[in-house]
Parts: sequence; structure tokens; C-alpha cells
Amino acid sequence: MLKEHLLKLSPFCIQMFGSAKQTVKLRQSSRNPLIKISLLILVDLWKVARTTVRFCTDSNFRSILILQLLNSKNVHQTTSYTQMDRYPAVFSSCREYLAGKQDVKILSYGCSTGEEVLTLRRYFPTAHIVGAEINKHSLAICRKLPVDEKINFIHSTPNEIEKQGPFDAIFCMAVLQRKPHSIVEKGITNLKKIYPFEKFEQQISELDKLLNLKGLLVIHYTQYSLLDTNEASKYVALGNHNQNDYASPVFNKNSNIVKNPAPQNTIFIKVK
Repeated sequence: MLKEHLLKLSPFCIQMFGSAKQTVKLRQSSRNPLIKISLLILVDLWKVARTTVRFCTDSNFRSILILQLLNSKNVHQTTSYTQMDRYPAVFSSCREYLAGKQDVKILSYGCSTGEEVLTLRRYFPTAHIVGAEINKHSLAICRKLPVDEKINFIHSTPNEIEKQGPFDAIFCMAVLQRKPHSIVEKGITNLKKIYPFEKFEQQISELDKLLNLKGLLVIHYTQYSLLDTNEASKYVALGNHNQNDYASPVFNKNSNIVKNPAPQNTIFIKVK
């Protein structure tokens, strides 16, 4: 009932707060301290109200917000955006590399609502594919998909993933990053407080433990480089696949932005 009322009120709230936001912009240059304080309070109230409405009406937003509040140490990307066959060149190269191998086992790490897993099935018709997703709202959508018996969707926790491994290929696509478009828009040059390198490196180390020797670790669309991590010496790049079309800048192991970075490889073979 509450959700229905909020859905009806949402357009009105958006219009009302949109007008308030315009008023704030017009009065930001005021020298009157009372007006400035009032504007700051109004902005905060507007943000709280907007978040509250989204929390009550948008189940995906609610799930992500709860994750950030209660399980922040395991959260990387905070959006669930995905689509079918998003990286055809990468998938094709991995298929060529694994051609002829029997009983291939693949992990789609951060599979969102399952489109990547469905895509991988097209490229690997007989493989066992595990889709791991930390967002329970997205996971529920995955589990409603019409898939075969060799596809399994699990809640993304280290213990659950370990039970399914080891793997011959791990796809981690547009997962090990944080709000790339926002980073660009705000001109942020250091990710230490947003998404530190240490968090990225720890995740790479965990994925490495799940991967078979000669297996593929695909880290595509990320704000850091696998070659800066402690696991770098175990891997060599497969081909010249890179993320030159990535929307965000990349950062070094000190979480500082890299100016004019070299092309960043994305497909790696585990050789040690």
C-alpha cells in the first residue's frame, strides 16, 4: 500500500523538488548567511527525500543500497547494467583458446541479471557455467531464466564460489570498478576513499585461487590493472585485447589517476 502511494506521489515529488533545486541554484550566490544555511538544509532534505522515494519504489536500488550499508567490503560495481553479447571480440578469443578442451568450467563473476551467462552459453555450448551475483534482487531474476542443467546461479560469497571451482575461465566484466561515469564527470583523480587499489588487488588474489593453471582470467573494464597486483608474475596476456574504449580513466597502485596510460590488456593466461 505504501509503495502504491509513493508511486503516485513520485511525479509530484520530482516536479516539486526539481523546482526547489532550480531555486537553490538561483540563490547560491547570495551573501546572506541565513539564506546559505537554509539552502544547504534544503539540498540535504531534497537528497534524503529523493533517496527515500527510490528506496521504497525501486527494488533494485533498495537491494544495492542495503548491500553498500551491510556488506560494503564485498561490493565493487554498484550498478546492475548489463546486456547480451556485450564483448563479442573478447568472448570469441576465449572460445578459440579453449577450443578442444573437455569439461570446461566457467565462472561469470558478477553476472548481474544473467545476460552474460546466456551469452557465454552461445560461445561455449557444452561448458558448465556458474553465474555468481552478490545482489540478491539480480540473483532472483537470474534464477527465473530458462537455462539448462549445466548452468548454475549462486549467491556470490567466497565459500559458495569455492565450492563450485576450480575454473578454466573466469570472466569479470565491468565489475572491478566504482561509478566510472561519475568519476569522469566529477574529475576525480584519486580513488582511495571511493574504490582503493587494495580492494581490487584482494579480489584479484581471490579469483586467482579459483583458476586452474593455463586457465583464463578476463578482467575487462576496470579502473586498475592486473599487472600492478601481486599476482602479475603468474599471468601473460592473450592477444592484444584492451579496454581503450573504457569510459573511465585508469589508476595506479596508489589509487592515483594515470595520465596517458598504455593500452591495458584484459585477457590473461595463468602460467604459474
